[in-house]
Amino acid sequence: MLTLRAPDPAPASSTPSRDVGAAFVTAVTTRDIDSLRSLLADELRFRMLLPSGPTADSGAGAAVDRITSWFADADEIEVLASTSAEVGGRVAVTYRLRVHRPGGGHLIEQHVMLDLADDGRITSIDLLCSGFRRIASEESGQAHEYDAGDLGCADGLAGAFRDNIGSIPVGHVLVVSTSDPAAKEDLPSLARLMGHAVRSIEATPDGRLLVSVERRR
Repeated sequence: MLTLRAPDPAPASSTPSRDVGAAFVTAVTTRDIDSLRSLLADELRFRMLLPSGPTADSGAGAAVDRITSWFADADEIEVLASTSAEVGGRVAVTYRLRVHRPGGGHLIEQHVMLDLADDGRITSIDLLCSGFRRIASEESGQAHEYDAGDLGCADGLAGAFRDNIGSIPVGHVLVVSTSDPAAKEDLPSLARLMGHAVRSIEATPDGRLLVSVERRR
C-alpha cells in the first residue's frame, strides 16, 4: 500500500533575507510599531552612528522606542528609494526618505546591516544615519503665496489653484489662503489628484485656512 507523506513545513529561515529587510523598511516608514516589534528578537543588539556620535541600545523595546522617536513628529513620510539585499550572510538595507515635520521638509538616509536568527527575527542592527537634512526648496525664499479670499473649489478655487501651482517651479511650495471651510478637504484632494504633495494644512487665528502644496510635476 502506497502511503503519501506531506512534506515537512519549511523553516522560518527559508524566507528570503531581503524580504525581512523590506518588511523592516515598511514597518519603520509606516510607523507600524506592532510589525516592527514582531521583526525583532527580544535580546536585540542595536548599534548606531548618528550625527551626534555613536550610541547603542539593548533589547527590542528600546530599539522600537528609539526608531519611532525619530519620526514621531512627522506628518508625512515618503520613501524616495529603498533597497534590501543579502551580503555575506547579513541583510543590507538602505532607504532614503522625505519627511515633513512642523519645521518643514527634510531628507534622511539610513544604511542598515541586519543579522537574523534561524526563526527569521532580527538579532542585531548596525545603523548609519545621515540625520535630518532640510530641503532647500522649502526655505521661505522658494515659497509662493496665493490669497484666494473666500473662494472654494466649487466656485473657482480649483481653477485658480491649477493656474497658480502651474506658474511656480517644480519643487517650490504654494501656500494657499482661503476662508472657505470646505477647502480643508477639497483642496488637498485636488492637489494630490494632480500629483502634487500636500505639505501642511493649518488654521489661522482669524479662521482662515492655509494649505501648503509642493509642485511635483
